[in-house]
Amino acid sequence: MPRVLAFLAIATILAGCRTARPAGEETPVAPLTSASPADAARQLTVRRAQLTGERSLLRIRATNGDRSQSFRAQLQIDNSNRMLLTAYTPLGTTAIRLYADASEVTFINDLEGTWWHGTTADFANSFGFFGTTSPYSMALLIVGLPAEGSITYDYAATGLSRANVGDVAVTYDPPSYPPQHVTIARGSQKLEIETLESAMTTARVAKPEAANGYRCCVAPRL
Repeated sequence: MPRVLAFLAIATILAGCRTARPAGEETPVAPLTSASPADAARQLTVRRAQLTGERSLLRIRATNGDRSQSFRAQLQIDNSNRMLLTAYTPLGTTAIRLYADASEVTFINDLEGTWWHGTTADFANSFGFFGTTSPYSMALLIVGLPAEGSITYDYAATGLSRANVGDVAVTYDPPSYPPQHVTIARGSQKLEIETLESAMTTARVAKPEAANGYRCCVAPRL
């Protein structure tokens, strides 16, 4: 009996570690076929225009001054300007959820039982790490696609090599699509992102809801 209970406990933990995938058909993200930076820019612009949705499994290391934390996350985007970033605990349970569309942002902290809701402008004022760009535009940059806004780009033949959003620098090492390693830096704050899995999807991004009893309105922070 102890062995059976131990097996069930391990199975429960492993089941919790599986990242929940959204419903919808998925196909692997194909690399570019470009032979020059200009051709890569053209191909990425076309892919952005034809995007239905994309899902990426990520490993993220967040640094703020001398403090850092690493976690796994899933990023979902669709062609209706909606994105959802879900960060997970080491056991696979949900830690935080960041949702955004063209006009609003919802941040749910499942670890602390809090949530926050506001406009994209409110989010930029509260969580200034992304500068003035929207969470959806930053999500596009994380998956290696050009976004709208006052952003300057550097391309290699294999994909984006750098994007500058005001004082926020997004670098790709090596330049590739889909990206392998992305670093987002602003002052002493930094996100180092490794793409573990990436797929095109027909799934729509659904707005998450905070559980009953969660405390409002606690602003997000890095």
